[in-house]
Amino acid sequence: MRILNSAKTKFLSIFVIILCSYTLYTTAVIREFSHKEEIDHGKVLPRIWDSKAYDDGTMVIRIVRKNPTTTIDNYLCFYEVFSLRIIDFDGTVVEKNLKLDIQPFNYCVFQMVRGGVFIEFLKYVLIRKNQILITYYNATDVKDPSTYIEWGMVIDYDGNVSSRTPIGLPFINNTLQIAVPSDQFVVNINREKGFMRYAINQNNNIDWKQFRIEPDGAIIGLTSGELVLDVLDKVESAIVIRTVDEGYAIVFTNSTVTLNATNPLLPKGQLYISPIGYNQNPSPSSLIYQTTAPNLAFTALFCDITFVEVGNVCILTILQTDPTGTLPSESFYIKIKFLSSGSVLSFQSQVANSLTLPVGNANMDWVVNSLAFGGYLLTNTAPTGPNQFSIYGYLIDEHNSAPIPWEFLEPEPIGIKGVYQILRNNTLLVSQLETDNSWRFQVIDLPKFDGNKDKGYFNFNVESTYPAINSTISPDIQNITINFYDPVELSDGKLTIYQLIDNQPNLRQYITESSCTVNNNGKTVNAKILDSTFSVSGGIYYIKMDNNFVRDKTYKESLLGIRDNIWSFNVKQKEVPFALSMNGLLRLTPDGTKYFDSLPQEQQSNFFNILLDDLSNAIPVSRSCLTSNEKTQLDPSVNENQYLISIGVEETRVNNDISVETVVNNINTMVKSKDLTLINNGQASKYLDQSYGFIPTHLWEKYKYNLLGILLIIGLLIVLFF
Repeated sequence: MRILNSAKTKFLSIFVIILCSYTLYTTAVIREFSHKEEIDHGKVLPRIWDSKAYDDGTMVIRIVRKNPTTTIDNYLCFYEVFSLRIIDFDGTVVEKNLKLDIQPFNYCVFQMVRGGVFIEFLKYVLIRKNQILITYYNATDVKDPSTYIEWGMVIDYDGNVSSRTPIGLPFINNTLQIAVPSDQFVVNINREKGFMRYAINQNNNIDWKQFRIEPDGAIIGLTSGELVLDVLDKVESAIVIRTVDEGYAIVFTNSTVTLNATNPLLPKGQLYISPIGYNQNPSPSSLIYQTTAPNLAFTALFCDITFVEVGNVCILTILQTDPTGTLPSESFYIKIKFLSSGSVLSFQSQVANSLTLPVGNANMDWVVNSLAFGGYLLTNTAPTGPNQFSIYGYLIDEHNSAPIPWEFLEPEPIGIKGVYQILRNNTLLVSQLETDNSWRFQVIDLPKFDGNKDKGYFNFNVESTYPAINSTISPDIQNITINFYDPVELSDGKLTIYQLIDNQPNLRQYITESSCTVNNNGKTVNAKILDSTFSVSGGIYYIKMDNNFVRDKTYKESLLGIRDNIWSFNVKQKEVPFALSMNGLLRLTPDGTKYFDSLPQEQQSNFFNILLDDLSNAIPVSRSCLTSNEKTQLDPSVNENQYLISIGVEETRVNNDISVETVVNNINTMVKSKDLTLINNGQASKYLDQSYGFIPTHLWEKYKYNLLGILLIIGLLIVLFF
């Protein structure tokens, strides 16, 4: 239902996307977001071709413009520019028009059947902020499909290339003698762990391979394999999904129309899952659904994480035909909730004709979208005229199967490619048909069916925390607390505490299972804090909770974490008394001592500079406050050769600078717990002995030669004049 009058519509022309939260079941306001391109290409309109989003709501859309010169036969070709539009969550749009140095055919798309899905050579995957994976094809002979190889290229927003590497092969249609890029990419729920590429190979099996992309852009190949499907009668759908434990799973269906007269009750349709851990080989496939009903076809398969509950969910669309042809075909929706182990939690069946859908044909294929705040959005895009398309949609609550109309008119116009984007906060953006040198989205906020359970953490398992979000705490706290709705137990993940310095995260502490305790009947996790963690007071901090930090105690299933910049809070400024400069001793490990001895003389001198840089970054403190005499001495108190290194901490009288006492204590604490701090990540500081820490030396050791000289002079004066 459209609820805005024309005056309000005019007002929306200056709308900027604001990621708002709306009360459950309130009426959504239809807004519009538009952008006029900086360069006008005349009658060649900018088309929204694709859209992807980061977890924080930042969108990266691809804009294309048809090239009438190169568009021939069944191939639609674009101008050879990779145009990205980065939409920040405050509504700012940054235009990037990049030259990729790839073969021209990558800018063309085609359809295997008229009106079908566009087959694309050129794709993109969001990895980190300012880091994008571009996939494309190289061919030594564009007329020979056997020469096509898919490559991956990592770029930043300005098009600077970090790396290129081959990542796979296309499917070759031997009948048409063309290369068909049928591969798909699934980003790990933890983007730091990369993605999985999968595709149907020439044997109609599934080739898969995991990749990780390093911060410097290097593409690292991980485990790979082939899922053999030839033991099945007919595989109709196969997809890869991400899992909460930061792995993947291949989900596939098969069906048969062959009647077994000896055993007519044999299954006619089945759904399997094959879990694949991160950088692991697949576990044996598990059967999670089967049916003996005859004359079935699985027409659609959707699977994802269940954001509100534990485990995963799959929704199957099944079409059952009447073999006599006298009765109409009937569609069913089957929803299966299951654990990553393959154990089924629940099963629900719904006849499509029993749903009061917003369109007359209940048997049309619907795309299922899982919503982060519970429930599902079902959509279907259909042509409504020459170069005109519309999208139909309705919502289903997790706890009520009756469909809920969305706030758009039925049907809602949509752009030629049918692009829409659902953000993590349940904002839905639907692309519109472009009519001039601009593009636009219609925007609504979808209902948050289980939104009352989320307390701002984007996590339906967390009830509260200490510190609370946006609170202000003392820098002297010794523990942090997470309260869960249901009992949990500790798992393999960790907590990570960051301080924001110049709006950039600075690592303060890792917290692993060994620093945590669980009480309150499994509903509360307490974690110990190092004295150094909040010692740099007066700043903004946040805590990230890994996926699989805890798991559900009943089902032993990994639970979602809390992502960056969500659990944030302030630390009070702490007054620390002034202290004079101080020296102290660090000790290298035996391996660190051997490494130091192996360095040439000039690199040994540089080792001290690197060590001071590491300490400055870890504490953090100004580099000018740390000094070294660049000398070593063997520690006589240990059996192995281990060097002692003297470090000076210089006093400062600048307001708000960290005190000498705090620096000394931080170095000692962080070295003794270096596995939990940045000390362990430093190029030189990783060689520090955590059993030794940082031991201040007496002032006499620092000034003894000066004092001896002064005493000697005084003694001489006494002898001469008295």
